[in-house]
Order: sequence, then structure tokens, then C-alpha cells
Amino acid sequence: MKCDQQSNSLSTSATARHLRCYSITGSRGRIPLVAVVLLNLLAFSSWLNASDWPQRLGNALHSGDASGEELGTDFQILAALPLSDSVMASPVINDQYLIAVDASGVVHAFDVATLNKLWSYATDSNPGNCNNVASPVLIHGFVHVGTMSGRYVVLEQATGKLINEMDCGEPILSSPVVSGDRVYFTTLGATTRAVTARGDVIWSWDFVKEVIGFEGDRWSGSDWLAFRGDRVTWKDHFVCSRDLCMVNQTLVVPCGGRTVFLQDLGNSSVLLDIGTIPGYAGTEYPATFGQSGDAKGNVYVQWHRRDNAGRVEVFKLGDFLRDTEVGSAESLELQQSSQEANTESHSPKVINTYVPKTETSIDQYGLLGFSSPSVQKDRLYRVKPESGAGLVEHHLLTGETRTLHPDAGLASPVLTRERAIYGGLDGEVYFVPLHSDGPELEVIKTPLHGAISTPVSVAEGRIYVANEDGYIYVIASKSDAVKAGFVGTQKPIRNLDLHQIRNPLRGPKAGSEYNWYTNYGDFSGTNANDQGLVAPLRMRWAMRLDGTIKHLPVCGGGRLYLHTAEGQILAVEQDTGRLLWRRYWPDVYLSFTSPLYVDGKLIVPQAGIKRSVMRCLDAETGELLWEAPFTGSPSWSRQFPPVVSGDLAIYASGAGDYAAQGTEKPFVFRGQPIEQEGREVMSWIYSNDNPYYPKNHKPRLWAWDCRTGELVWEKDFSEQGRGGNDCGICLLDGKLYYSVFFGYDEAARLRRGLPPENNGLTMCLDPKNGNEVWSTNEYYVTSKCTLSAREGKLYIGGFNRARSGTDDRFVWCLDAETGKLVWQSDPVTSALNVVTVGPKHIFSNALRGKGNVFDRSSGKVVEQIGHNYACCRFTLSEPYVLGANMDMIDLSDQGKLVSTGPAIDSRECLGAVVSNGRIFYASQASGFVVSQTFGQEAEALAPIWEQRASPPK
Repeated sequence: MKCDQQSNSLSTSATARHLRCYSITGSRGRIPLVAVVLLNLLAFSSWLNASDWPQRLGNALHSGDASGEELGTDFQILAALPLSDSVMASPVINDQYLIAVDASGVVHAFDVATLNKLWSYATDSNPGNCNNVASPVLIHGFVHVGTMSGRYVVLEQATGKLINEMDCGEPILSSPVVSGDRVYFTTLGATTRAVTARGDVIWSWDFVKEVIGFEGDRWSGSDWLAFRGDRVTWKDHFVCSRDLCMVNQTLVVPCGGRTVFLQDLGNSSVLLDIGTIPGYAGTEYPATFGQSGDAKGNVYVQWHRRDNAGRVEVFKLGDFLRDTEVGSAESLELQQSSQEANTESHSPKVINTYVPKTETSIDQYGLLGFSSPSVQKDRLYRVKPESGAGLVEHHLLTGETRTLHPDAGLASPVLTRERAIYGGLDGEVYFVPLHSDGPELEVIKTPLHGAISTPVSVAEGRIYVANEDGYIYVIASKSDAVKAGFVGTQKPIRNLDLHQIRNPLRGPKAGSEYNWYTNYGDFSGTNANDQGLVAPLRMRWAMRLDGTIKHLPVCGGGRLYLHTAEGQILAVEQDTGRLLWRRYWPDVYLSFTSPLYVDGKLIVPQAGIKRSVMRCLDAETGELLWEAPFTGSPSWSRQFPPVVSGDLAIYASGAGDYAAQGTEKPFVFRGQPIEQEGREVMSWIYSNDNPYYPKNHKPRLWAWDCRTGELVWEKDFSEQGRGGNDCGICLLDGKLYYSVFFGYDEAARLRRGLPPENNGLTMCLDPKNGNEVWSTNEYYVTSKCTLSAREGKLYIGGFNRARSGTDDRFVWCLDAETGKLVWQSDPVTSALNVVTVGPKHIFSNALRGKGNVFDRSSGKVVEQIGHNYACCRFTLSEPYVLGANMDMIDLSDQGKLVSTGPAIDSRECLGAVVSNGRIFYASQASGFVVSQTFGQEAEALAPIWEQRASPPK
């Protein structure tokens, strides 16, 4: 515990205009100067009497309803309170104290009246106690905090003295809720507890044991393998990484894509029922990205199943759902769902419907939300990372929908009497009028432009904003500032340099030569390495991800990098998973591309229907170095970023017109084509089976100077054929290789007046200028696959047939010097993503078919792997292939499954990578990233939540 009596206060005089925008600006450089005011403490404390905001989003419903709050106008930043790390959890307030928890698990207390620091308490000095996202709660003079290191801590509110501590043995990502005299919280492993105000446990309920029936170590792949006898699937998905809520005295907990309703019986609990999402773009249990409730007993769940498919589901306990409570049957298409629960009697039943016009998918325009909906009266409000539709209002009775503000966000809105308030990914705070006759829109810009990823807190007319730049910003109206009697002065706001690595990865393979620096491992696309991988596997760390991805983790410079399909780029420490920086650009739309780490830079293709831009960032800080436009849809087959040869970054794309749905059936992913007055428009996420492409769809290659972003050369191969979306590139021995698919239906192309001759093209080029060395139209990728190369050979696969009239698919091996065929494999179901070429094994995955191991000299299939994977993105770390949910399969032992799970993902589109002697896994559907150790390190290095350091006294 320590005391700090310094004040950090800010003020400014902003001019009024229709759109008020308050900005703290300063001199050029990394540390902007801001206007800081000294508070007249006597005047300030004489009129301030803060109301309570005791938990995240204000109440146990997590509804965000603060309709009792009536705010002023002309908002400005009053204070910037520095913490010790990023702030990703909402602060809580009562009439005396402001309590906040930063990402390192340090609890900070401020005097509400003076904003002076009172005390701080480090819940766990373990450097892995990072990315804390669970907001604290206040109850009866105590502060409750759940941490990433698995400690549940109760402190005395006035002094910060430790009152109680519980070692939960696994992280806590879900914010606790207060109801009556009790606090409820759930661990990442889906164990829910009820505790007293002093933190004494009253009862505990375990979803994994009670519902799944698993009694082993839920974080152990060997225990899950022994339990299942085969790989885990979505049926075993259990993690609770989002917030629970209390609705009508019933605890509602998101457990592995299912919504659990628990009743507190006093000294125990009972499972009432489990809400499951009905079939929509699949039937597997989806992931919950946010849930909340309303006073009528409705539970609103924002969920995601696969590839942008999701909506807001409405659950309720009862025999029926009254039309007046959630909406008319006509507008909401009320459905009774069959729900399952492991209990003899679970009445009342859960029934469900959904909020119309919240549906998203890959074949209709609109992105998912990644936060809980907020509810006020008969209206529901959602925030999304979608440019043009950031804050959306849904009328629950009429079904009407309107966009209130275009700017994207991740944090749930807080709803005051006249405004919705939310923070943006660019550090702006939006005060959006709820009604047409309400106050004007106002925007406050925080000085360091850090992302705001958690809801604001509101108390007695003041807004408290947690920012990933490490500050809590206190915002108030101009009238409040006048009442406080401010005296202006100047003081800088310091950049806290949170991008710096605090706990570097160490070990014999920490060097750059062991980086998995691009999506397919290296510029040759081998998708393979050998870093001594061996069982056992053991969890190291876990973190929450508010977004979806379709690429593998990428490592370099001691950091791991991710690019969400919605436009976020993130960097985290490899050893702990600590978030170092987050960047966001608008207009990115379902862009599945991987970042590329090279020479201290991060190069990321960010694509959208409106525009596509190649961006180069400083990998350490996330600062944008340059950007350059390109065309095309980085979709199924194009997870790859550029390859780099010398000073050139080289990328392949297609050119053409795009929409959420195409105009002719072959251009449409599914459903009905959209009429475009004779124009041929291609579906942005195109179908798996492409017999041909639109007439204006051109295959293109680009080469930019890595240092400046200047376009050095560009090639258009449309004289060879039309296509370009299904393509691949790689480098080998100083040469560039490019392959593209034009479709297998020659007759259809002839009827449409398109060049019928070629179904595809593969080329060898000089990377310095793009000049052709050799080309062939006989062998080419056939969709959903890139190129790979090793030891003078080029390997080509794909999902589609190569020619009409046959259903056979093959892997082709070409001589890299001449383009001549070396061998054609035995027929395969498909060869997805890439043909993996390791030092010893050649492997390819098949969609819902058996994976194949090929003889290097002949292409004969010498081994097959079953387990019925879908589009799993396998990698090879000799002799093991790594698949979904950390599956580990031994290619040297007849495809034996060595380890599986835990099932953190509801889909199986992604696998794991071995980089720098560690395993890294990012879920495609469930918003989750984890790391594992293996072999001797696994035996010596415990998961972060099992490592214990003595807390301060």
C-alpha cells in the first residue's frame, strides 16, 4: 500500500459549434502539452456529492441504463489520472472514492472530491498478472477485484488494506456483479462463486463438472484426450471470458457459448436451465461476446458462430415471452427452442427469440458487435467496430433501427437521460443525443489517442473514462468547471510508454531465427519448422480478444501480432500476453489477412469494400510509417501478407467490383444475387466453388519500397485470364513465384465472351522488376490455397477441381527452375490453405476429409489423418501437426493424437504455431488467444495463474 497526494487536473476552453470537438494538442513530438487546471478544493468539495456507480455499467443487469443522470453541456477534460499500465476495466465510484484497476492488476483509489491519489494496491506482482479486464465492484465499504493471475482480492475501501484473498487457480476475466449483500463472479474455467461482502465463499458451482461431466484438469490436453478418446470439439467449449449479469434475481453466466441460468438458494445454487443458440450459419455452440439484461427479465446475448455470423439473441425464463415485453411476434419471429441442462428438473424453461436487424453474416453487409448491448426502456443500443455504424439503436417494439453515430467502438454505451456515451478506438469520447430534440453531439478527444475498450462510468454529472494509454480521464460540463472555480496552469501529460516490453521472452529459441514471422512461417510458405516440439503441453497465458481473425499468430521482436477482420492491429508480449499497443483503421471489412513482421516493421494488408490499403507500422510502437492503396478482397485463400525480397514488399491481389453479395450465382457466396443493372459485381467473401469470375476481375501483382511505400512495379495478367482472388505467392532462391486460378468452367467462359483457354497461371518472376522467367497454364492453385517451396521444388494445391468434367483434386510438385511437373499426387479430397513442406514430412489438410501425408519423391499418399476437421489451419513443427484447440498429431506415429484441448474455440478454422520455443494459438470464433509451453519448459514453467508471489502487506 502506498499514498500519493498529487493531483492531475486538466481544463480547456473550447468554442461551441454544432459538433463540439475538444482536443488537447501540443508541440510536435511524442509528449503533447495540455492545459491543466488547479482545483479550488474548497469550492470543489462544497458542491460535489457523487452518486454511486458500484459496478461495471452501473448495475447488476449490465444494462448501461443511467437514465437518472442528467448531464450538462460543453464537456471538457477536468483531470487525467495516471495508472501503472493500460486501463481496460471500467472504474467504480461512490460518494467518497474513485476506484480503478489497471491492466497489471494494480488497484488505485482517488478521492472523488479532490481527485488526489489515496492509495494503491498490487494484487499480484507476477508480470503475468496483465491484461486485467474485470472491473472492480464496491459493496459495504469493500472493494472486490478478480485478476488474471487467478487471485480474487477483497480490500478495505478507505485504506486499501487486504481483507481477504482467494486463489482460484485460473484467471478471472468476467467482471463480478453485486446483488443485495452478495457478490458473484465466474472464473475463466467457468466456476461460479457467491461470496459475502468480506469475500467469504458461500457456494461454488462448476459448469465443467456439472454440465460437461469432466473431472480432470480442464487446462490439460492429456486429460481431455483421456476423457474424450479423440479430439475435443465445440461440444467441450467451456470458457467464460465475458461478463455475467443478474436478471430477476437469477444469475446469468456465459459458459462456452451457452447461457447458464443459476438460482441462489442461500447456501447453495441450482441450475434452472441453459439457453442455447438455435441454428444460424451452423449449429455448433457459438461464442458469447457480450450479455446484459433488462428489468423485464430479458437477457440479450451478442454471439458469434463463424465468419461474421451472429446476432443479438433474447433469452428469458418462463412459459412464454409476452409480446409487449420484447416485441411483437411479427417483428421478432418468436421461437421456442429446445434447451438442454444436466438436471432432473429445470423449470421454468428458457425460451428465446432475437432482435431483428442485428443479424450479420459473410453474405450481407454489416459487422459483428463485441460488447454487451445496453438497454433503456424499449430500446436496445449496440456499439460495433464498423465505420458508419458505430452506435446503433434498435426499437424493441417496432423493429425500427437507426444509426446514431458512425464512429466505431468496442465498449458498450452508457445511456443517460438524453445521451448515449461511448469511447472509440481512436481515443475519442462520444456524447450522442438519443432524441432528435436533444442536445447537440459532442466529442472529446483524449490527448494520446489511446483506444477506449471498456464502458465509461458516470456519477453525479461526471464521466470517468478508462483508456489504454494508462490514464483515467475525468470529464465534466463547462458549468461544473465554473462551479469548481478552476485556476488555469500548464502541465504536460506524459506518454507512459506502455508499448515497451516489460518481461522479454527468454530461452534457447528466443532469437529472431526462430520467429514465425508470417502467416505461412517463412517467405517460402513452407508452413513448417523444427524447434524440438515434444509433449507434454502446458498452458502459459491467456488473453481476451475483441474481434475475429482468420490468420495464425505472427511473432517477431519479442512480440506477437494479430489483425482482426474488423481492422484492429494488436501487439502483445510473447512471454506474458500483455497488450503493448492496439491500432484501428476504419473501412476495413472482413479482411482475413495476416500481419508480416520484418526488420522491425509490421506490414498489414487491410482491405474493405470501400478501399484497400497496405499499411506499414513500427512494430515496437504501432506508429504508422506509410500506407499505399491496392485492390481486391483478401478472402479465403489470401491470409498471406506480402513477401519481402530485398527492399521490396510484394503482394498479389485481384481487381474488380465488390459487394456483400454478387450479381450472378457464381459470384454469390449463397442466397440470391443482387441486381446491379447489368454490372457484374463479385461477392466480397466469394464462394468456395468458383467456376468463373466477373469480366473485370483482373489478377495483379504489386511491389512497394519497404522503406517509403512507393510503388516500384505493378503487373496485370488479365490477358491470360480473369480472376485474381484465388492466388498465392512465395519466394525461393531469389525468385518470386505466383499462381492464380481463373476457374474450371471453360465452356461457361466461352458463352460469356471471356477468354476460354486458361483455367489458371503459375509463373516464376524476377522480384526486382516483375519480369517473367517462366510460366505455365497447366498447373495452378485451385482456390483457398497459396504456394509453398522448398529445396528446388514448388508445391501447389487447392479446394476446387482443376478442370471441368472431373472431380479429382491433386497436389502438384513442380521443378522451381523450369516449371516442369515433378509429380502429381494421388487424388485427394482437397488441399486447403497451403501444402506444408517440412524437413521430413509433406502434409495437406482436406475440408471435411482426411489429411494426407505424401511421399517426397513420388507424391504417393503414405499416411492419412482423420478426426473430421473442417477448414482447420494446420501448421507443422516436426514431427507434429498442430490443429484447432491445440490438437497435436504425430506424423511419425501413424497420425496419433498426442494432445487435445482445452476447447477454447467453438470453431476449428485456426491452429497453433510454434515460435521462439513456445506455442501460440488464436481462436477464430471465440475471441481468445493463448500460449503454451512444451517439453522440459512445460515441466519447469507453470501457467501464470499457478505462479505465486507474495502480495504486499
